[in-house]
Amino acid sequence: MRFADVVRELDANGVTTFVELGPDGTLSALVQETLTDPVAVPALRRDRSETVTALTALGRVHVQGRAVDWTSLFSDASPRRVDLPTYPFQRRRYWLEPGSAQSADAAGLGLGTAGHPLLGAIVARPDADGVLLTGSLSLRTHPWLADHAVQGTVIVPGTALLELAVRAGDEVGASTVDELVVEAPLVLPERAAVQLQVSAGAPDESGARPVAIHSRTEDGDWQRHASGTLLPASGEPAFDLTAWPPPGAERLPVEQVYPDLTAAGLAYGPAFQGLRAAWRDGDTFYAEVALPEAPREEAGRFGLHPALLDAAVHITAHHGLLDTPAGSSRLPFAYTGVRLHAAGAAALRVRLRRTGPEAISVEAADETGAPVASVEGLLARLVSAAQLEPARTGDRDALFQLDWAVLPPVTGPAAAVPGAGPYPDLGSVEPGAENRAWLAVGLEGHQEPRTALRDALALVQEWVTEERWESTRLVVVTRGAVAVAEGERPDLASAPVWGLLRSAQAEHPGRILLLDLDEHPDSANALPAAVASALAADEPQLAVRAGTVWVPRLVRAAVVDASAGREWDPAGTVLITGGTGALAGVLARHLVAERGVRHLLLVSRSGADAPGAAELAGLGASVTFAAADTADREALAAVLAAIPAEHPLTAVVHTAGVVDDGVIGALTPERLDTVFGPKADGARHLHELTRDNPDLAAFVLYSSVAAVLGGPGQGSYAAANTFLDALATRRHAEGLPAQSLAWGQWARASGVTAHLGEADLRRAARAGVRLISDQQGAGLLDAAALLDTPYLVPAPLDLAAVRRGGQPVPALLRGLVRPARRAARAAAQDGPA
Repeated sequence: MRFADVVRELDANGVTTFVELGPDGTLSALVQETLTDPVAVPALRRDRSETVTALTALGRVHVQGRAVDWTSLFSDASPRRVDLPTYPFQRRRYWLEPGSAQSADAAGLGLGTAGHPLLGAIVARPDADGVLLTGSLSLRTHPWLADHAVQGTVIVPGTALLELAVRAGDEVGASTVDELVVEAPLVLPERAAVQLQVSAGAPDESGARPVAIHSRTEDGDWQRHASGTLLPASGEPAFDLTAWPPPGAERLPVEQVYPDLTAAGLAYGPAFQGLRAAWRDGDTFYAEVALPEAPREEAGRFGLHPALLDAAVHITAHHGLLDTPAGSSRLPFAYTGVRLHAAGAAALRVRLRRTGPEAISVEAADETGAPVASVEGLLARLVSAAQLEPARTGDRDALFQLDWAVLPPVTGPAAAVPGAGPYPDLGSVEPGAENRAWLAVGLEGHQEPRTALRDALALVQEWVTEERWESTRLVVVTRGAVAVAEGERPDLASAPVWGLLRSAQAEHPGRILLLDLDEHPDSANALPAAVASALAADEPQLAVRAGTVWVPRLVRAAVVDASAGREWDPAGTVLITGGTGALAGVLARHLVAERGVRHLLLVSRSGADAPGAAELAGLGASVTFAAADTADREALAAVLAAIPAEHPLTAVVHTAGVVDDGVIGALTPERLDTVFGPKADGARHLHELTRDNPDLAAFVLYSSVAAVLGGPGQGSYAAANTFLDALATRRHAEGLPAQSLAWGQWARASGVTAHLGEADLRRAARAGVRLISDQQGAGLLDAAALLDTPYLVPAPLDLAAVRRGGQPVPALLRGLVRPARRAARAAAQDGPA
């Protein structure tokens, strides 16, 4: 058809707008691939209303400045034109702004009114003795929350989460918070609002009720931020602070508290600067805190205003009650034994005692000394900017991990789709099979990845060029190529086939289906039904385990507590392959400046003679360069043997890699080898040569999101990186340190991305893939180190752009873009996995 040539010729002759009149958006997507920023819109889309799609297309054309005749559309409404005002628009509004979430008419919606500044409605659960409280938070409706910024990120304070739990407990008669653990920071976006849900469940035999706090943005998934247990109130408060100032206590200066906290990354604004005075008596601290004028006006509507309780513990980080290293900050991680004795306080007298290395108790009274609140234990953990980076840089849309969801079986005619196979190759297929809906070919029994890749490449090249297979779906059957459940060890020979064929799927939509089996006999028998389910749901990849069909999904990864990660010994040696490359340089600088690493071993083919090596040598640490090819096992072994015993190897980061991009039809076994050697062979050699090293705390492999999403034209690169992902998964299952990071597109040009042009970057942006800055990449690396998972995808995604893009949404992202109910894993795994 020479479609691209035609489109370019039209563009050269001044055509600026393309409207596709067809069954879907395929040609519109091709126009966007061919030209730079065209207006290309489809008038019809599969599975969507024709009226809505057509009007949406016209609307997109209209807002781009193209003339659209709307007369026929509005003819029934007898429209008329009106003049705009002759004066400039005035921005002053004369209507009332909503003050907070509770201003909505909850009763008119059949809900109970919460009567709380952070909540809007109460829903009593008819099926259980529990309650659900809902609300909405934003910097517009709750501007005082902007005064709680941690490491540059506005976070809802832990005291606000505690206030929500207390309010839920009041509703069900369980006003003691026995425990509340803060699992993830609740970040407030700059402009958007977040929806809140606070749930209190039914009591158990002891009267304890579960409580949980969730939030989401308007188009996001629910995330749990805190969970715990509520108990009925018991007893009277047993403390008294009527003697004030505390007799015999030494008065402490407080003038420098907030400047010092700001320097440490806790930028408290006026609403949270409530500390007025402080005293010390041995290991006991006292504080006097009060709300400023603005938040004081609504203190009576809270149980205990979060800004006031937060200010009550500010003295702990300044005068040594809790050890806090310079440049670090502490945030509440867990509360135990919390009771509210009186509501609505605007000022407090506070007594603080240390109960552990990172824990204190809190007793708070009003200005007369009468008890207001008590906290038996407040555990405060260190937090860094790196841990908050995923939340800051994209509303949590920056760090993902791979999950598998059950694909329900289809019934009726869709369950009997005619197919055949599996066959060992296309040459053994009997005549007439081209009339079937699908044809399965097995790629199993390979001992080496290169052999498996060559066979897979030959298979798919023959498939896409043979005209007789145009209306038949190729089902490529592998065995053990992917890990579905925790502990599975993917086959390193078969795994790269999935990377290669994901790219083939992207280049030839609807032609290829990937299916992985385990050794369970029910799985092979379930192949026809699995294919039918996949075709009915338009799923391009699936795995069958014990007869149950699973499909892959990317899900957001939650950053966990820093104590979960293994520390890198600053006295040890960190080896970085590709050590003089662009991304290795970013990593080296970060490790020295932020992680305190003192000994770096940078391995590359050019060693100290590489461009940029001189700059890396001046980082302020001991930097050793080694010229070696990681694909050469003996050369790499010699480099490792030269590491001094006084600074043993404690971490490996494999960033080396080359590209040789080309569409599937243009690839050759030699081109596959060019990419596979430095990336996959280098990783395998590092694995074999270090697996018995007891000092190794980290084994990090730099992979690519192309391996999981299937980058068109990147089959060889995707195959090599999929090997890395599988290797990390196998090491993790064996109890060895391992993590593969499937990076998205970095803003910094590297040897892998130097060939990309502006059109490539704009295309990626339209698809919802945002560039990773050096700072964000370093933060994502630190955040990934806190997660005990072998495979993560640090790739900032603009889900709104993914949603409105003209191209089909990748199946792996459907769980993010269109959240669906998933069958419970436990219910699906009746047999052995």
